[in-house]
Amino acid sequence: MLFSIKFKTLFLFFIMGNTLLFSANLSDRKFDVKTGMVTFEITGAGQITDEVNISIQGGGKLRFRDWGVEALLEEDYEEITTGVLSDINKIQLCEKFENKQRFDVDFETEKILERPMPKGNFKEYFLKGMSKTGEETIAGYTCDIWEGNGIRKCLYKGIPLLVEHYVFGIYYQKKAVQVQLDIAPSPSKCTLPKFPVEKFSLFKTNIKTKSIKLPKEFSQVILNITKEIEKMGKTEDTLSPQQKRMLLDKMGQNIFEKQKKFLPDLLATMKEARICLQQVESKDDANICLTKVVEMKSKVSKDVDNSVDAWSPEERDKILDHFEDNISFLESKMKCIRASQNISDLSTCMK
Repeated sequence: MLFSIKFKTLFLFFIMGNTLLFSANLSDRKFDVKTGMVTFEITGAGQITDEVNISIQGGGKLRFRDWGVEALLEEDYEEITTGVLSDINKIQLCEKFENKQRFDVDFETEKILERPMPKGNFKEYFLKGMSKTGEETIAGYTCDIWEGNGIRKCLYKGIPLLVEHYVFGIYYQKKAVQVQLDIAPSPSKCTLPKFPVEKFSLFKTNIKTKSIKLPKEFSQVILNITKEIEKMGKTEDTLSPQQKRMLLDKMGQNIFEKQKKFLPDLLATMKEARICLQQVESKDDANICLTKVVEMKSKVSKDVDNSVDAWSPEERDKILDHFEDNISFLESKMKCIRASQNISDLSTCMK
């Protein structure tokens, strides 16, 4: 009899223990699908000033297993600035969610930043401040539309099939184009680069020291600006023209800082190339003179064709005249460029 009581007690403990473990596993689940992969198209566009436009082109993938307890998100796209300013910002993102930790890959420093996931329910965190407004069919799946201030998402069983950020007519969109569910992504497809890992304390310090700067990704810049409008107690419609211009300048701050450094460097490189071109006597040598200029321009524009196909006195004079015109233009703008304080100032300089 005693043995029977002990056995029942142990059996009850075993059942209760497994029930608690199962419940904990349920609380860790992010999605209501066990495994899958979603392929996204990433697009965007907008106007920062009357003379400066931005477009976004690229794609990404979300791979997950164990109901999203382990997930890998990869994005690779370009933010292209056109108009009186030209720039190409290449964005490569890689984030892994494993158990209750998040790992962000920094490809510039070749480090992985580790931090704990926010406590509580993942869906509540992911949809904080948003309301369900309807349904939409994306990539063949009917998902729930959730909307908030400057943000729109569509979830199918917790899986994001659409994420949109928008403000002042500028938008970023990540939209599913292919959804594969109940497939098993291979372990090799859910791994991070072999970079050293920085723990949360260091990551937190880095965030604090850089808090005055906006993130590099324009999607996050848009999100930050919408939050700032909300903190101001305003909407887009109630902002004054001066407030709107201030926020648009903040949106273009990364482009401005890069261009303010780039333009004087380009002028100096073009002057060096001009001196070199004046001295060479062959097409091959002329192309060597242009190497640095072509390299610099390729970083900010896709329309780069400065190669020399023929070299004669007439062709040399034609190329040198072209260089003189561009050098004179930049020199005439340099005082204004140096004095510029934001992207509005700089775009006005470059008209």
